[in-house]
Amino acid sequence: MIGNENISFDMLNVFIKVSETKSINQSSKVLLLSQPAISKKIHQLENYVGAQLFNRSAKGVDLTYDGHIFYVFATRMLHELTRTIDEINHKNFSFSNLTIGVLDSISSFIFPDFFINKVYELQKLEVTNKGIDLIMPFNEGRLDVIIIDSAFGDDIVGPYVQKKLFEEPYYIVYSQSNTKMSPLIKSATVRAIDFQKFNLILLPTHCPIHQQVVKTFNRLNVALPEIFENNYSELTISLVRNSDFIAVLPESIAVNKVAQDTNGLGMKKLEIAFNRSVSVFGRSADIVEEIEKELV
Repeated sequence: MIGNENISFDMLNVFIKVSETKSINQSSKVLLLSQPAISKKIHQLENYVGAQLFNRSAKGVDLTYDGHIFYVFATRMLHELTRTIDEINHKNFSFSNLTIGVLDSISSFIFPDFFINKVYELQKLEVTNKGIDLIMPFNEGRLDVIIIDSAFGDDIVGPYVQKKLFEEPYYIVYSQSNTKMSPLIKSATVRAIDFQKFNLILLPTHCPIHQQVVKTFNRLNVALPEIFENNYSELTISLVRNSDFIAVLPESIAVNKVAQDTNGLGMKKLEIAFNRSVSVFGRSADIVEEIEKELV
């Protein structure tokens, strides 16, 4: 049952800081508030919510299950408040105010100049190989913008603005010594049925590439080849170079890897009709438009 206390954004700010530092003592130093004052605000907030938000111990504090749920709400609420105040005050756009997340392949092979130029200007830059590592903090309000495969839009919670930035085909990358490729070398493209005799390396099932390959084979009523899952591009290329594995990669990555090892690697465009689409996602149109201007 909700208590009689009135909730305030100050309480939310204190709650978030204690959640992230896992220490009332550390939060006190950051917020310039006394420990009793912080403990009082947390107690008031728990009275309002009607649930215990922290487990206390000699080592510090940790969020309870209810606390984790409330943390998502609190971060979103403060993020929206800050954004709204900025809009009301017509605050000038600045990259120094932004927290951006991006997939490593996008930052490295599609928009490297942007990230080289902005890496020190951004408030925070999160680069990862896993889409979920960007989706979760974006949903929780800890990232203002994410640049990611368009297909991940299905996993975003709440209203958002999306702009498609880039589209490219997929290629297979193979070893020049892979004898299984010999009959296909002179072909302009590789068909789905040609895959069946190969061992295929793909990112895990949460990846749009993996999902599109599986859906396409199912639609064509063609049995899938043996699939080996791997999260790391350098390991993928090493396995391809030294075995009969083949990899399905977006054109930007395939071109880069083959150009670095023209004697060891080759590439062929897929006959299968699907493209990789990359988008920028944000909570406000003005931020998304500014990012789009810089990237496109």
